Amino acid sequence: MTIELNSVWRLHNVDGFEDGLYRVLSFYPDEGLLIIFKLLDKGKLQKPAVINLSLFSQLVEKKQILSDSYPVPFYQLAADDEIPESHKNKRDLRYKQIKDLVNTSNFLLELACNSRSRLVSYHAKKQGIYIQSLHRALNLYWKYGQNISALIPAYKNSGGLGKSRLAGNKKRGSPIQMLTPSIEAPIGVNTNENDKFIFIKAMKRFGAKGKQVTFSKVYNLMLKEFYAEELISADTERREAKIPTYRAFIYWVNKLIPKQELIKKQTTPGYFDRNYRGLNGAATDHTEVPGSCFELDATVLDVHVVSEFRRNHVLGRPTVYCVIDKESRMIVGLHVSMEYASWRAGRQALINSFTSKKDYCDQYDITIEENEWPCHHIPQRLLCDRGEFICKEAENLAVPLIGHLSIASPYRADMKGTIEQRFNILNEKLVHDLVGTTRGRQYIRGDRDPRLDAALTLKEINGLLIDAILEHNSSVFEDLAGQTSLLIESDLSPTPINYWNIHMQKHRHALSRTDEAQMRVMLLPKEWVSMTSKGIRLNDDMYYESEHPEYNDWKVIARTNGHWRLEARIDQDNSSFIYVQLKHDEPFYRCYLRQASNNFKNKHQADILFFEDWKKLKKKQAAPTEKSIERHQRRNKIIQHAKDELAAAEPLTSKAEKIKGIKERRKKATLESRFSPDNLESLDESQNLPVNDKEKKEKVTAMLRRKKRGKK
Repeated sequence: MTIELNSVWRLHNVDGFEDGLYRVLSFYPDEGLLIIFKLLDKGKLQKPAVINLSLFSQLVEKKQILSDSYPVPFYQLAADDEIPESHKNKRDLRYKQIKDLVNTSNFLLELACNSRSRLVSYHAKKQGIYIQSLHRALNLYWKYGQNISALIPAYKNSGGLGKSRLAGNKKRGSPIQMLTPSIEAPIGVNTNENDKFIFIKAMKRFGAKGKQVTFSKVYNLMLKEFYAEELISADTERREAKIPTYRAFIYWVNKLIPKQELIKKQTTPGYFDRNYRGLNGAATDHTEVPGSCFELDATVLDVHVVSEFRRNHVLGRPTVYCVIDKESRMIVGLHVSMEYASWRAGRQALINSFTSKKDYCDQYDITIEENEWPCHHIPQRLLCDRGEFICKEAENLAVPLIGHLSIASPYRADMKGTIEQRFNILNEKLVHDLVGTTRGRQYIRGDRDPRLDAALTLKEINGLLIDAILEHNSSVFEDLAGQTSLLIESDLSPTPINYWNIHMQKHRHALSRTDEAQMRVMLLPKEWVSMTSKGIRLNDDMYYESEHPEYNDWKVIARTNGHWRLEARIDQDNSSFIYVQLKHDEPFYRCYLRQASNNFKNKHQADILFFEDWKKLKKKQAAPTEKSIERHQRRNKIIQHAKDELAAAEPLTSKAEKIKGIKERRKKATLESRFSPDNLESLDESQNLPVNDKEKKEKVTAMLRRKKRGKK
């Protein structure tokens, strides 16, 4: 290691030298000597010492002498124009006194080798100053690096800055200024050590209980608790109470208790860590490339939605799940539903982030190209909340697919600061401008109920959020510019989508992919459907069909032998398809909604549940009405009247007599319905029908018989 002028070294177990810091003052290579000076913070004046240069080098190589540093006082680091003129004059005077000595080539060698130096005494006598003053100036010069700034007087350290002084009998501090001269201002008392002890004790008892408390409240409680006797005595004797003033209390509390400790004691540990702790780095310190870490979180949207089947039926506020790439700020997944924050809804967000966004946007009539939202990958690590993912299902299903699952600490939303900030952006730019929004605050008496203005369906909210996310992914974020040099090299704007794409092109990412069917089977819950003659039945109104070659044969079997159960996976966001394991030894097949069930195409699970509830409600409400009861009574009356008339008619002798002549009586009844009663008065039961059978036969033409050729 190179030994340089003014360098500082720590000596340890070197013969003839005390352990400590030494500064190199000068080299004498011809004599093979090195002049060093011991650095002391305080103490008597020191003389330079001489050491063998080769020995010093050997000790450095053996690491018995280590390189170190010595701090320079703050007042020596000020610019020359910031130094007071009086300090400059003192500095220049000191340097003038030692200038001739320090510029003498053999001065240090002579001073270090001899117990007394004639040069110093001669120079002091010549200038008419004490030799001790000359030695003090030389010690300062050598101690702080042999430059003129080392001679600046340390007046800024004078006066006992920060040290407490003992108070006398006279009141310290400025007196109270009274506007009326006739009123005498109270003198007050000085704060003693006992008062300071009481201040600290009062702050611990009343002001450091995990919540923010004002100084005035603590001061009043302190007087009642610790100065009660003095206050009562002063009130009885009609004199001024000898108690510390509120101003003195604040002064000494701020002086005796560190500010950071007071802030920490007046908040809970979780709130302090989220909002007050010092920031040690950036959110992307532990992510190198896109895909290193995805953050997942949920929030309840500040807007009420209605049912797609009935616009005047308010469903409430939906829950939105977002998945974001921590490194690029790219929103890679979205899920909106009426489910509360849970593993069931969280895995739907994961499925969305792992699948194609082009097909997803088509469900909401938004046409995009694949490169506009190219996020359908699995990350290296997923950071999420304890609430949804600290369960066996998440560990057993998500971990084998993703690889690593990180759970944030409780009450530490700042550990997922990237996704939390995206929620704020979505609220400010979109949600708080929608009809039915709560604007992120509680209902205040007198305000209009936002539920009365709700008009947007879950599907429309989803479409609006997709547009907002596409806008966000194309927005400029200045922080992205400093995270990589690829954007500058390619002359691209620092947007999330550019950051994502350029890293994908350069193969600098930690993303992976898997088969969609496999991914859905692993994440979605197990459901059961039935194979019937109509197709694959999910419920009474929703049937699916498959392109499996044996599908039609299975419908025939189901119609004859009855239905059977099949294992399925159902996507809550889209009811247009499901994944079904049609045979136990085959993979899951994607099955599509039948034409007859198209009323539920692209519908969210929340709308289907509403439809099912609506059917149950209508069925329960289907009680007999007043008109229905009236029709039932009329029917019974008619039947009873017919029975009475039959009982009153002349009884017949036999059953054959009752049914005899049915054909003729039917013909007569037909004629009665065709002609008016006046034309049928002359007809009696014995007369035949007024139709000539022969004439009738001649007039009948066979419309279906073809006329033979050659005959007229």
